[in-house]
Amino acid sequence: MNALNTDLGTVVIIGAGGGGIGTAVASLVSAAGARVLAVDRDATKLAMATSRIEEEGGRVQGELCDVTDRDAVSGLFERAARDIDDLSGLVNVVGGLPAVHWGAVIDDDHEENLEALLETNLRVAVRTSRAFARTCVREAGASRNRPTSIVQIASIAGLAGMPFGAGYAASKAALMSYTRTMALEWGGLGIRVNAVAPGTIRVPKNQNAEDAERDQTVIPLGRRGTPDDVAKAVLFLLSESSSWITGQMLAVDGGVSIKPSYLDADGLPVFVQDKALRDRLLKP
Repeated sequence: MNALNTDLGTVVIIGAGGGGIGTAVASLVSAAGARVLAVDRDATKLAMATSRIEEEGGRVQGELCDVTDRDAVSGLFERAARDIDDLSGLVNVVGGLPAVHWGAVIDDDHEENLEALLETNLRVAVRTSRAFARTCVREAGASRNRPTSIVQIASIAGLAGMPFGAGYAASKAALMSYTRTMALEWGGLGIRVNAVAPGTIRVPKNQNAEDAERDQTVIPLGRRGTPDDVAKAVLFLLSESSSWITGQMLAVDGGVSIKPSYLDADGLPVFVQDKALRDRLLKP
């Protein structure tokens, strides 16, 4: 932890509850010395996250907020501007692909699913990022000289097509595009904007999807990721250790996004069939 310059001030985490990536980010950022403004629309999940940080000795303030409501987001950052004098970071974690929104592009309800996924995976992050940036601009001047950083939680799904999850993949791809444009527009304001693109992560809502044998075959590093794996990347992008990095997408996926589709279960190209050659290449 001490290897990072972690003079983080106060970091706002949108979607901090639930025990998954948001809670892990809140906990790790707090452990690094930041004050955390934990935001969620579910009171029970928010209380779980804030209690965890308090038990760990961190500084945290919980805020109930439905970030799909523009007025609620405006109110959240108005309060933050009034009450916090060291606002330095924003992490957008809200998003996902609920089972109800899985479906084929040809389905009758595809456009409805697309709209719902654009709201949670794109518009929320754009809305909160704009409100955060405006708050930083209002504070600019002699009273504010702290660099700031925004980190979006994207997905490796945004790097390719996703059968039966087109709306999710498209919304995450759009979030990466927005990340790059925000970085260009806001760099002069001292605001860095980057994205973390997780692969398959073990979170409470998908614990039943465990399959160690499949993971060994599909994931180059041989295991699914954890919320802490993502949180560590977020902490790096929030910290001054990444002070000359902006507009970038960091895949945290165990190598999945670089794995060619033509590899077999042994990790060799499928067209390598000669047994002697296979034995030689696979020899420890």
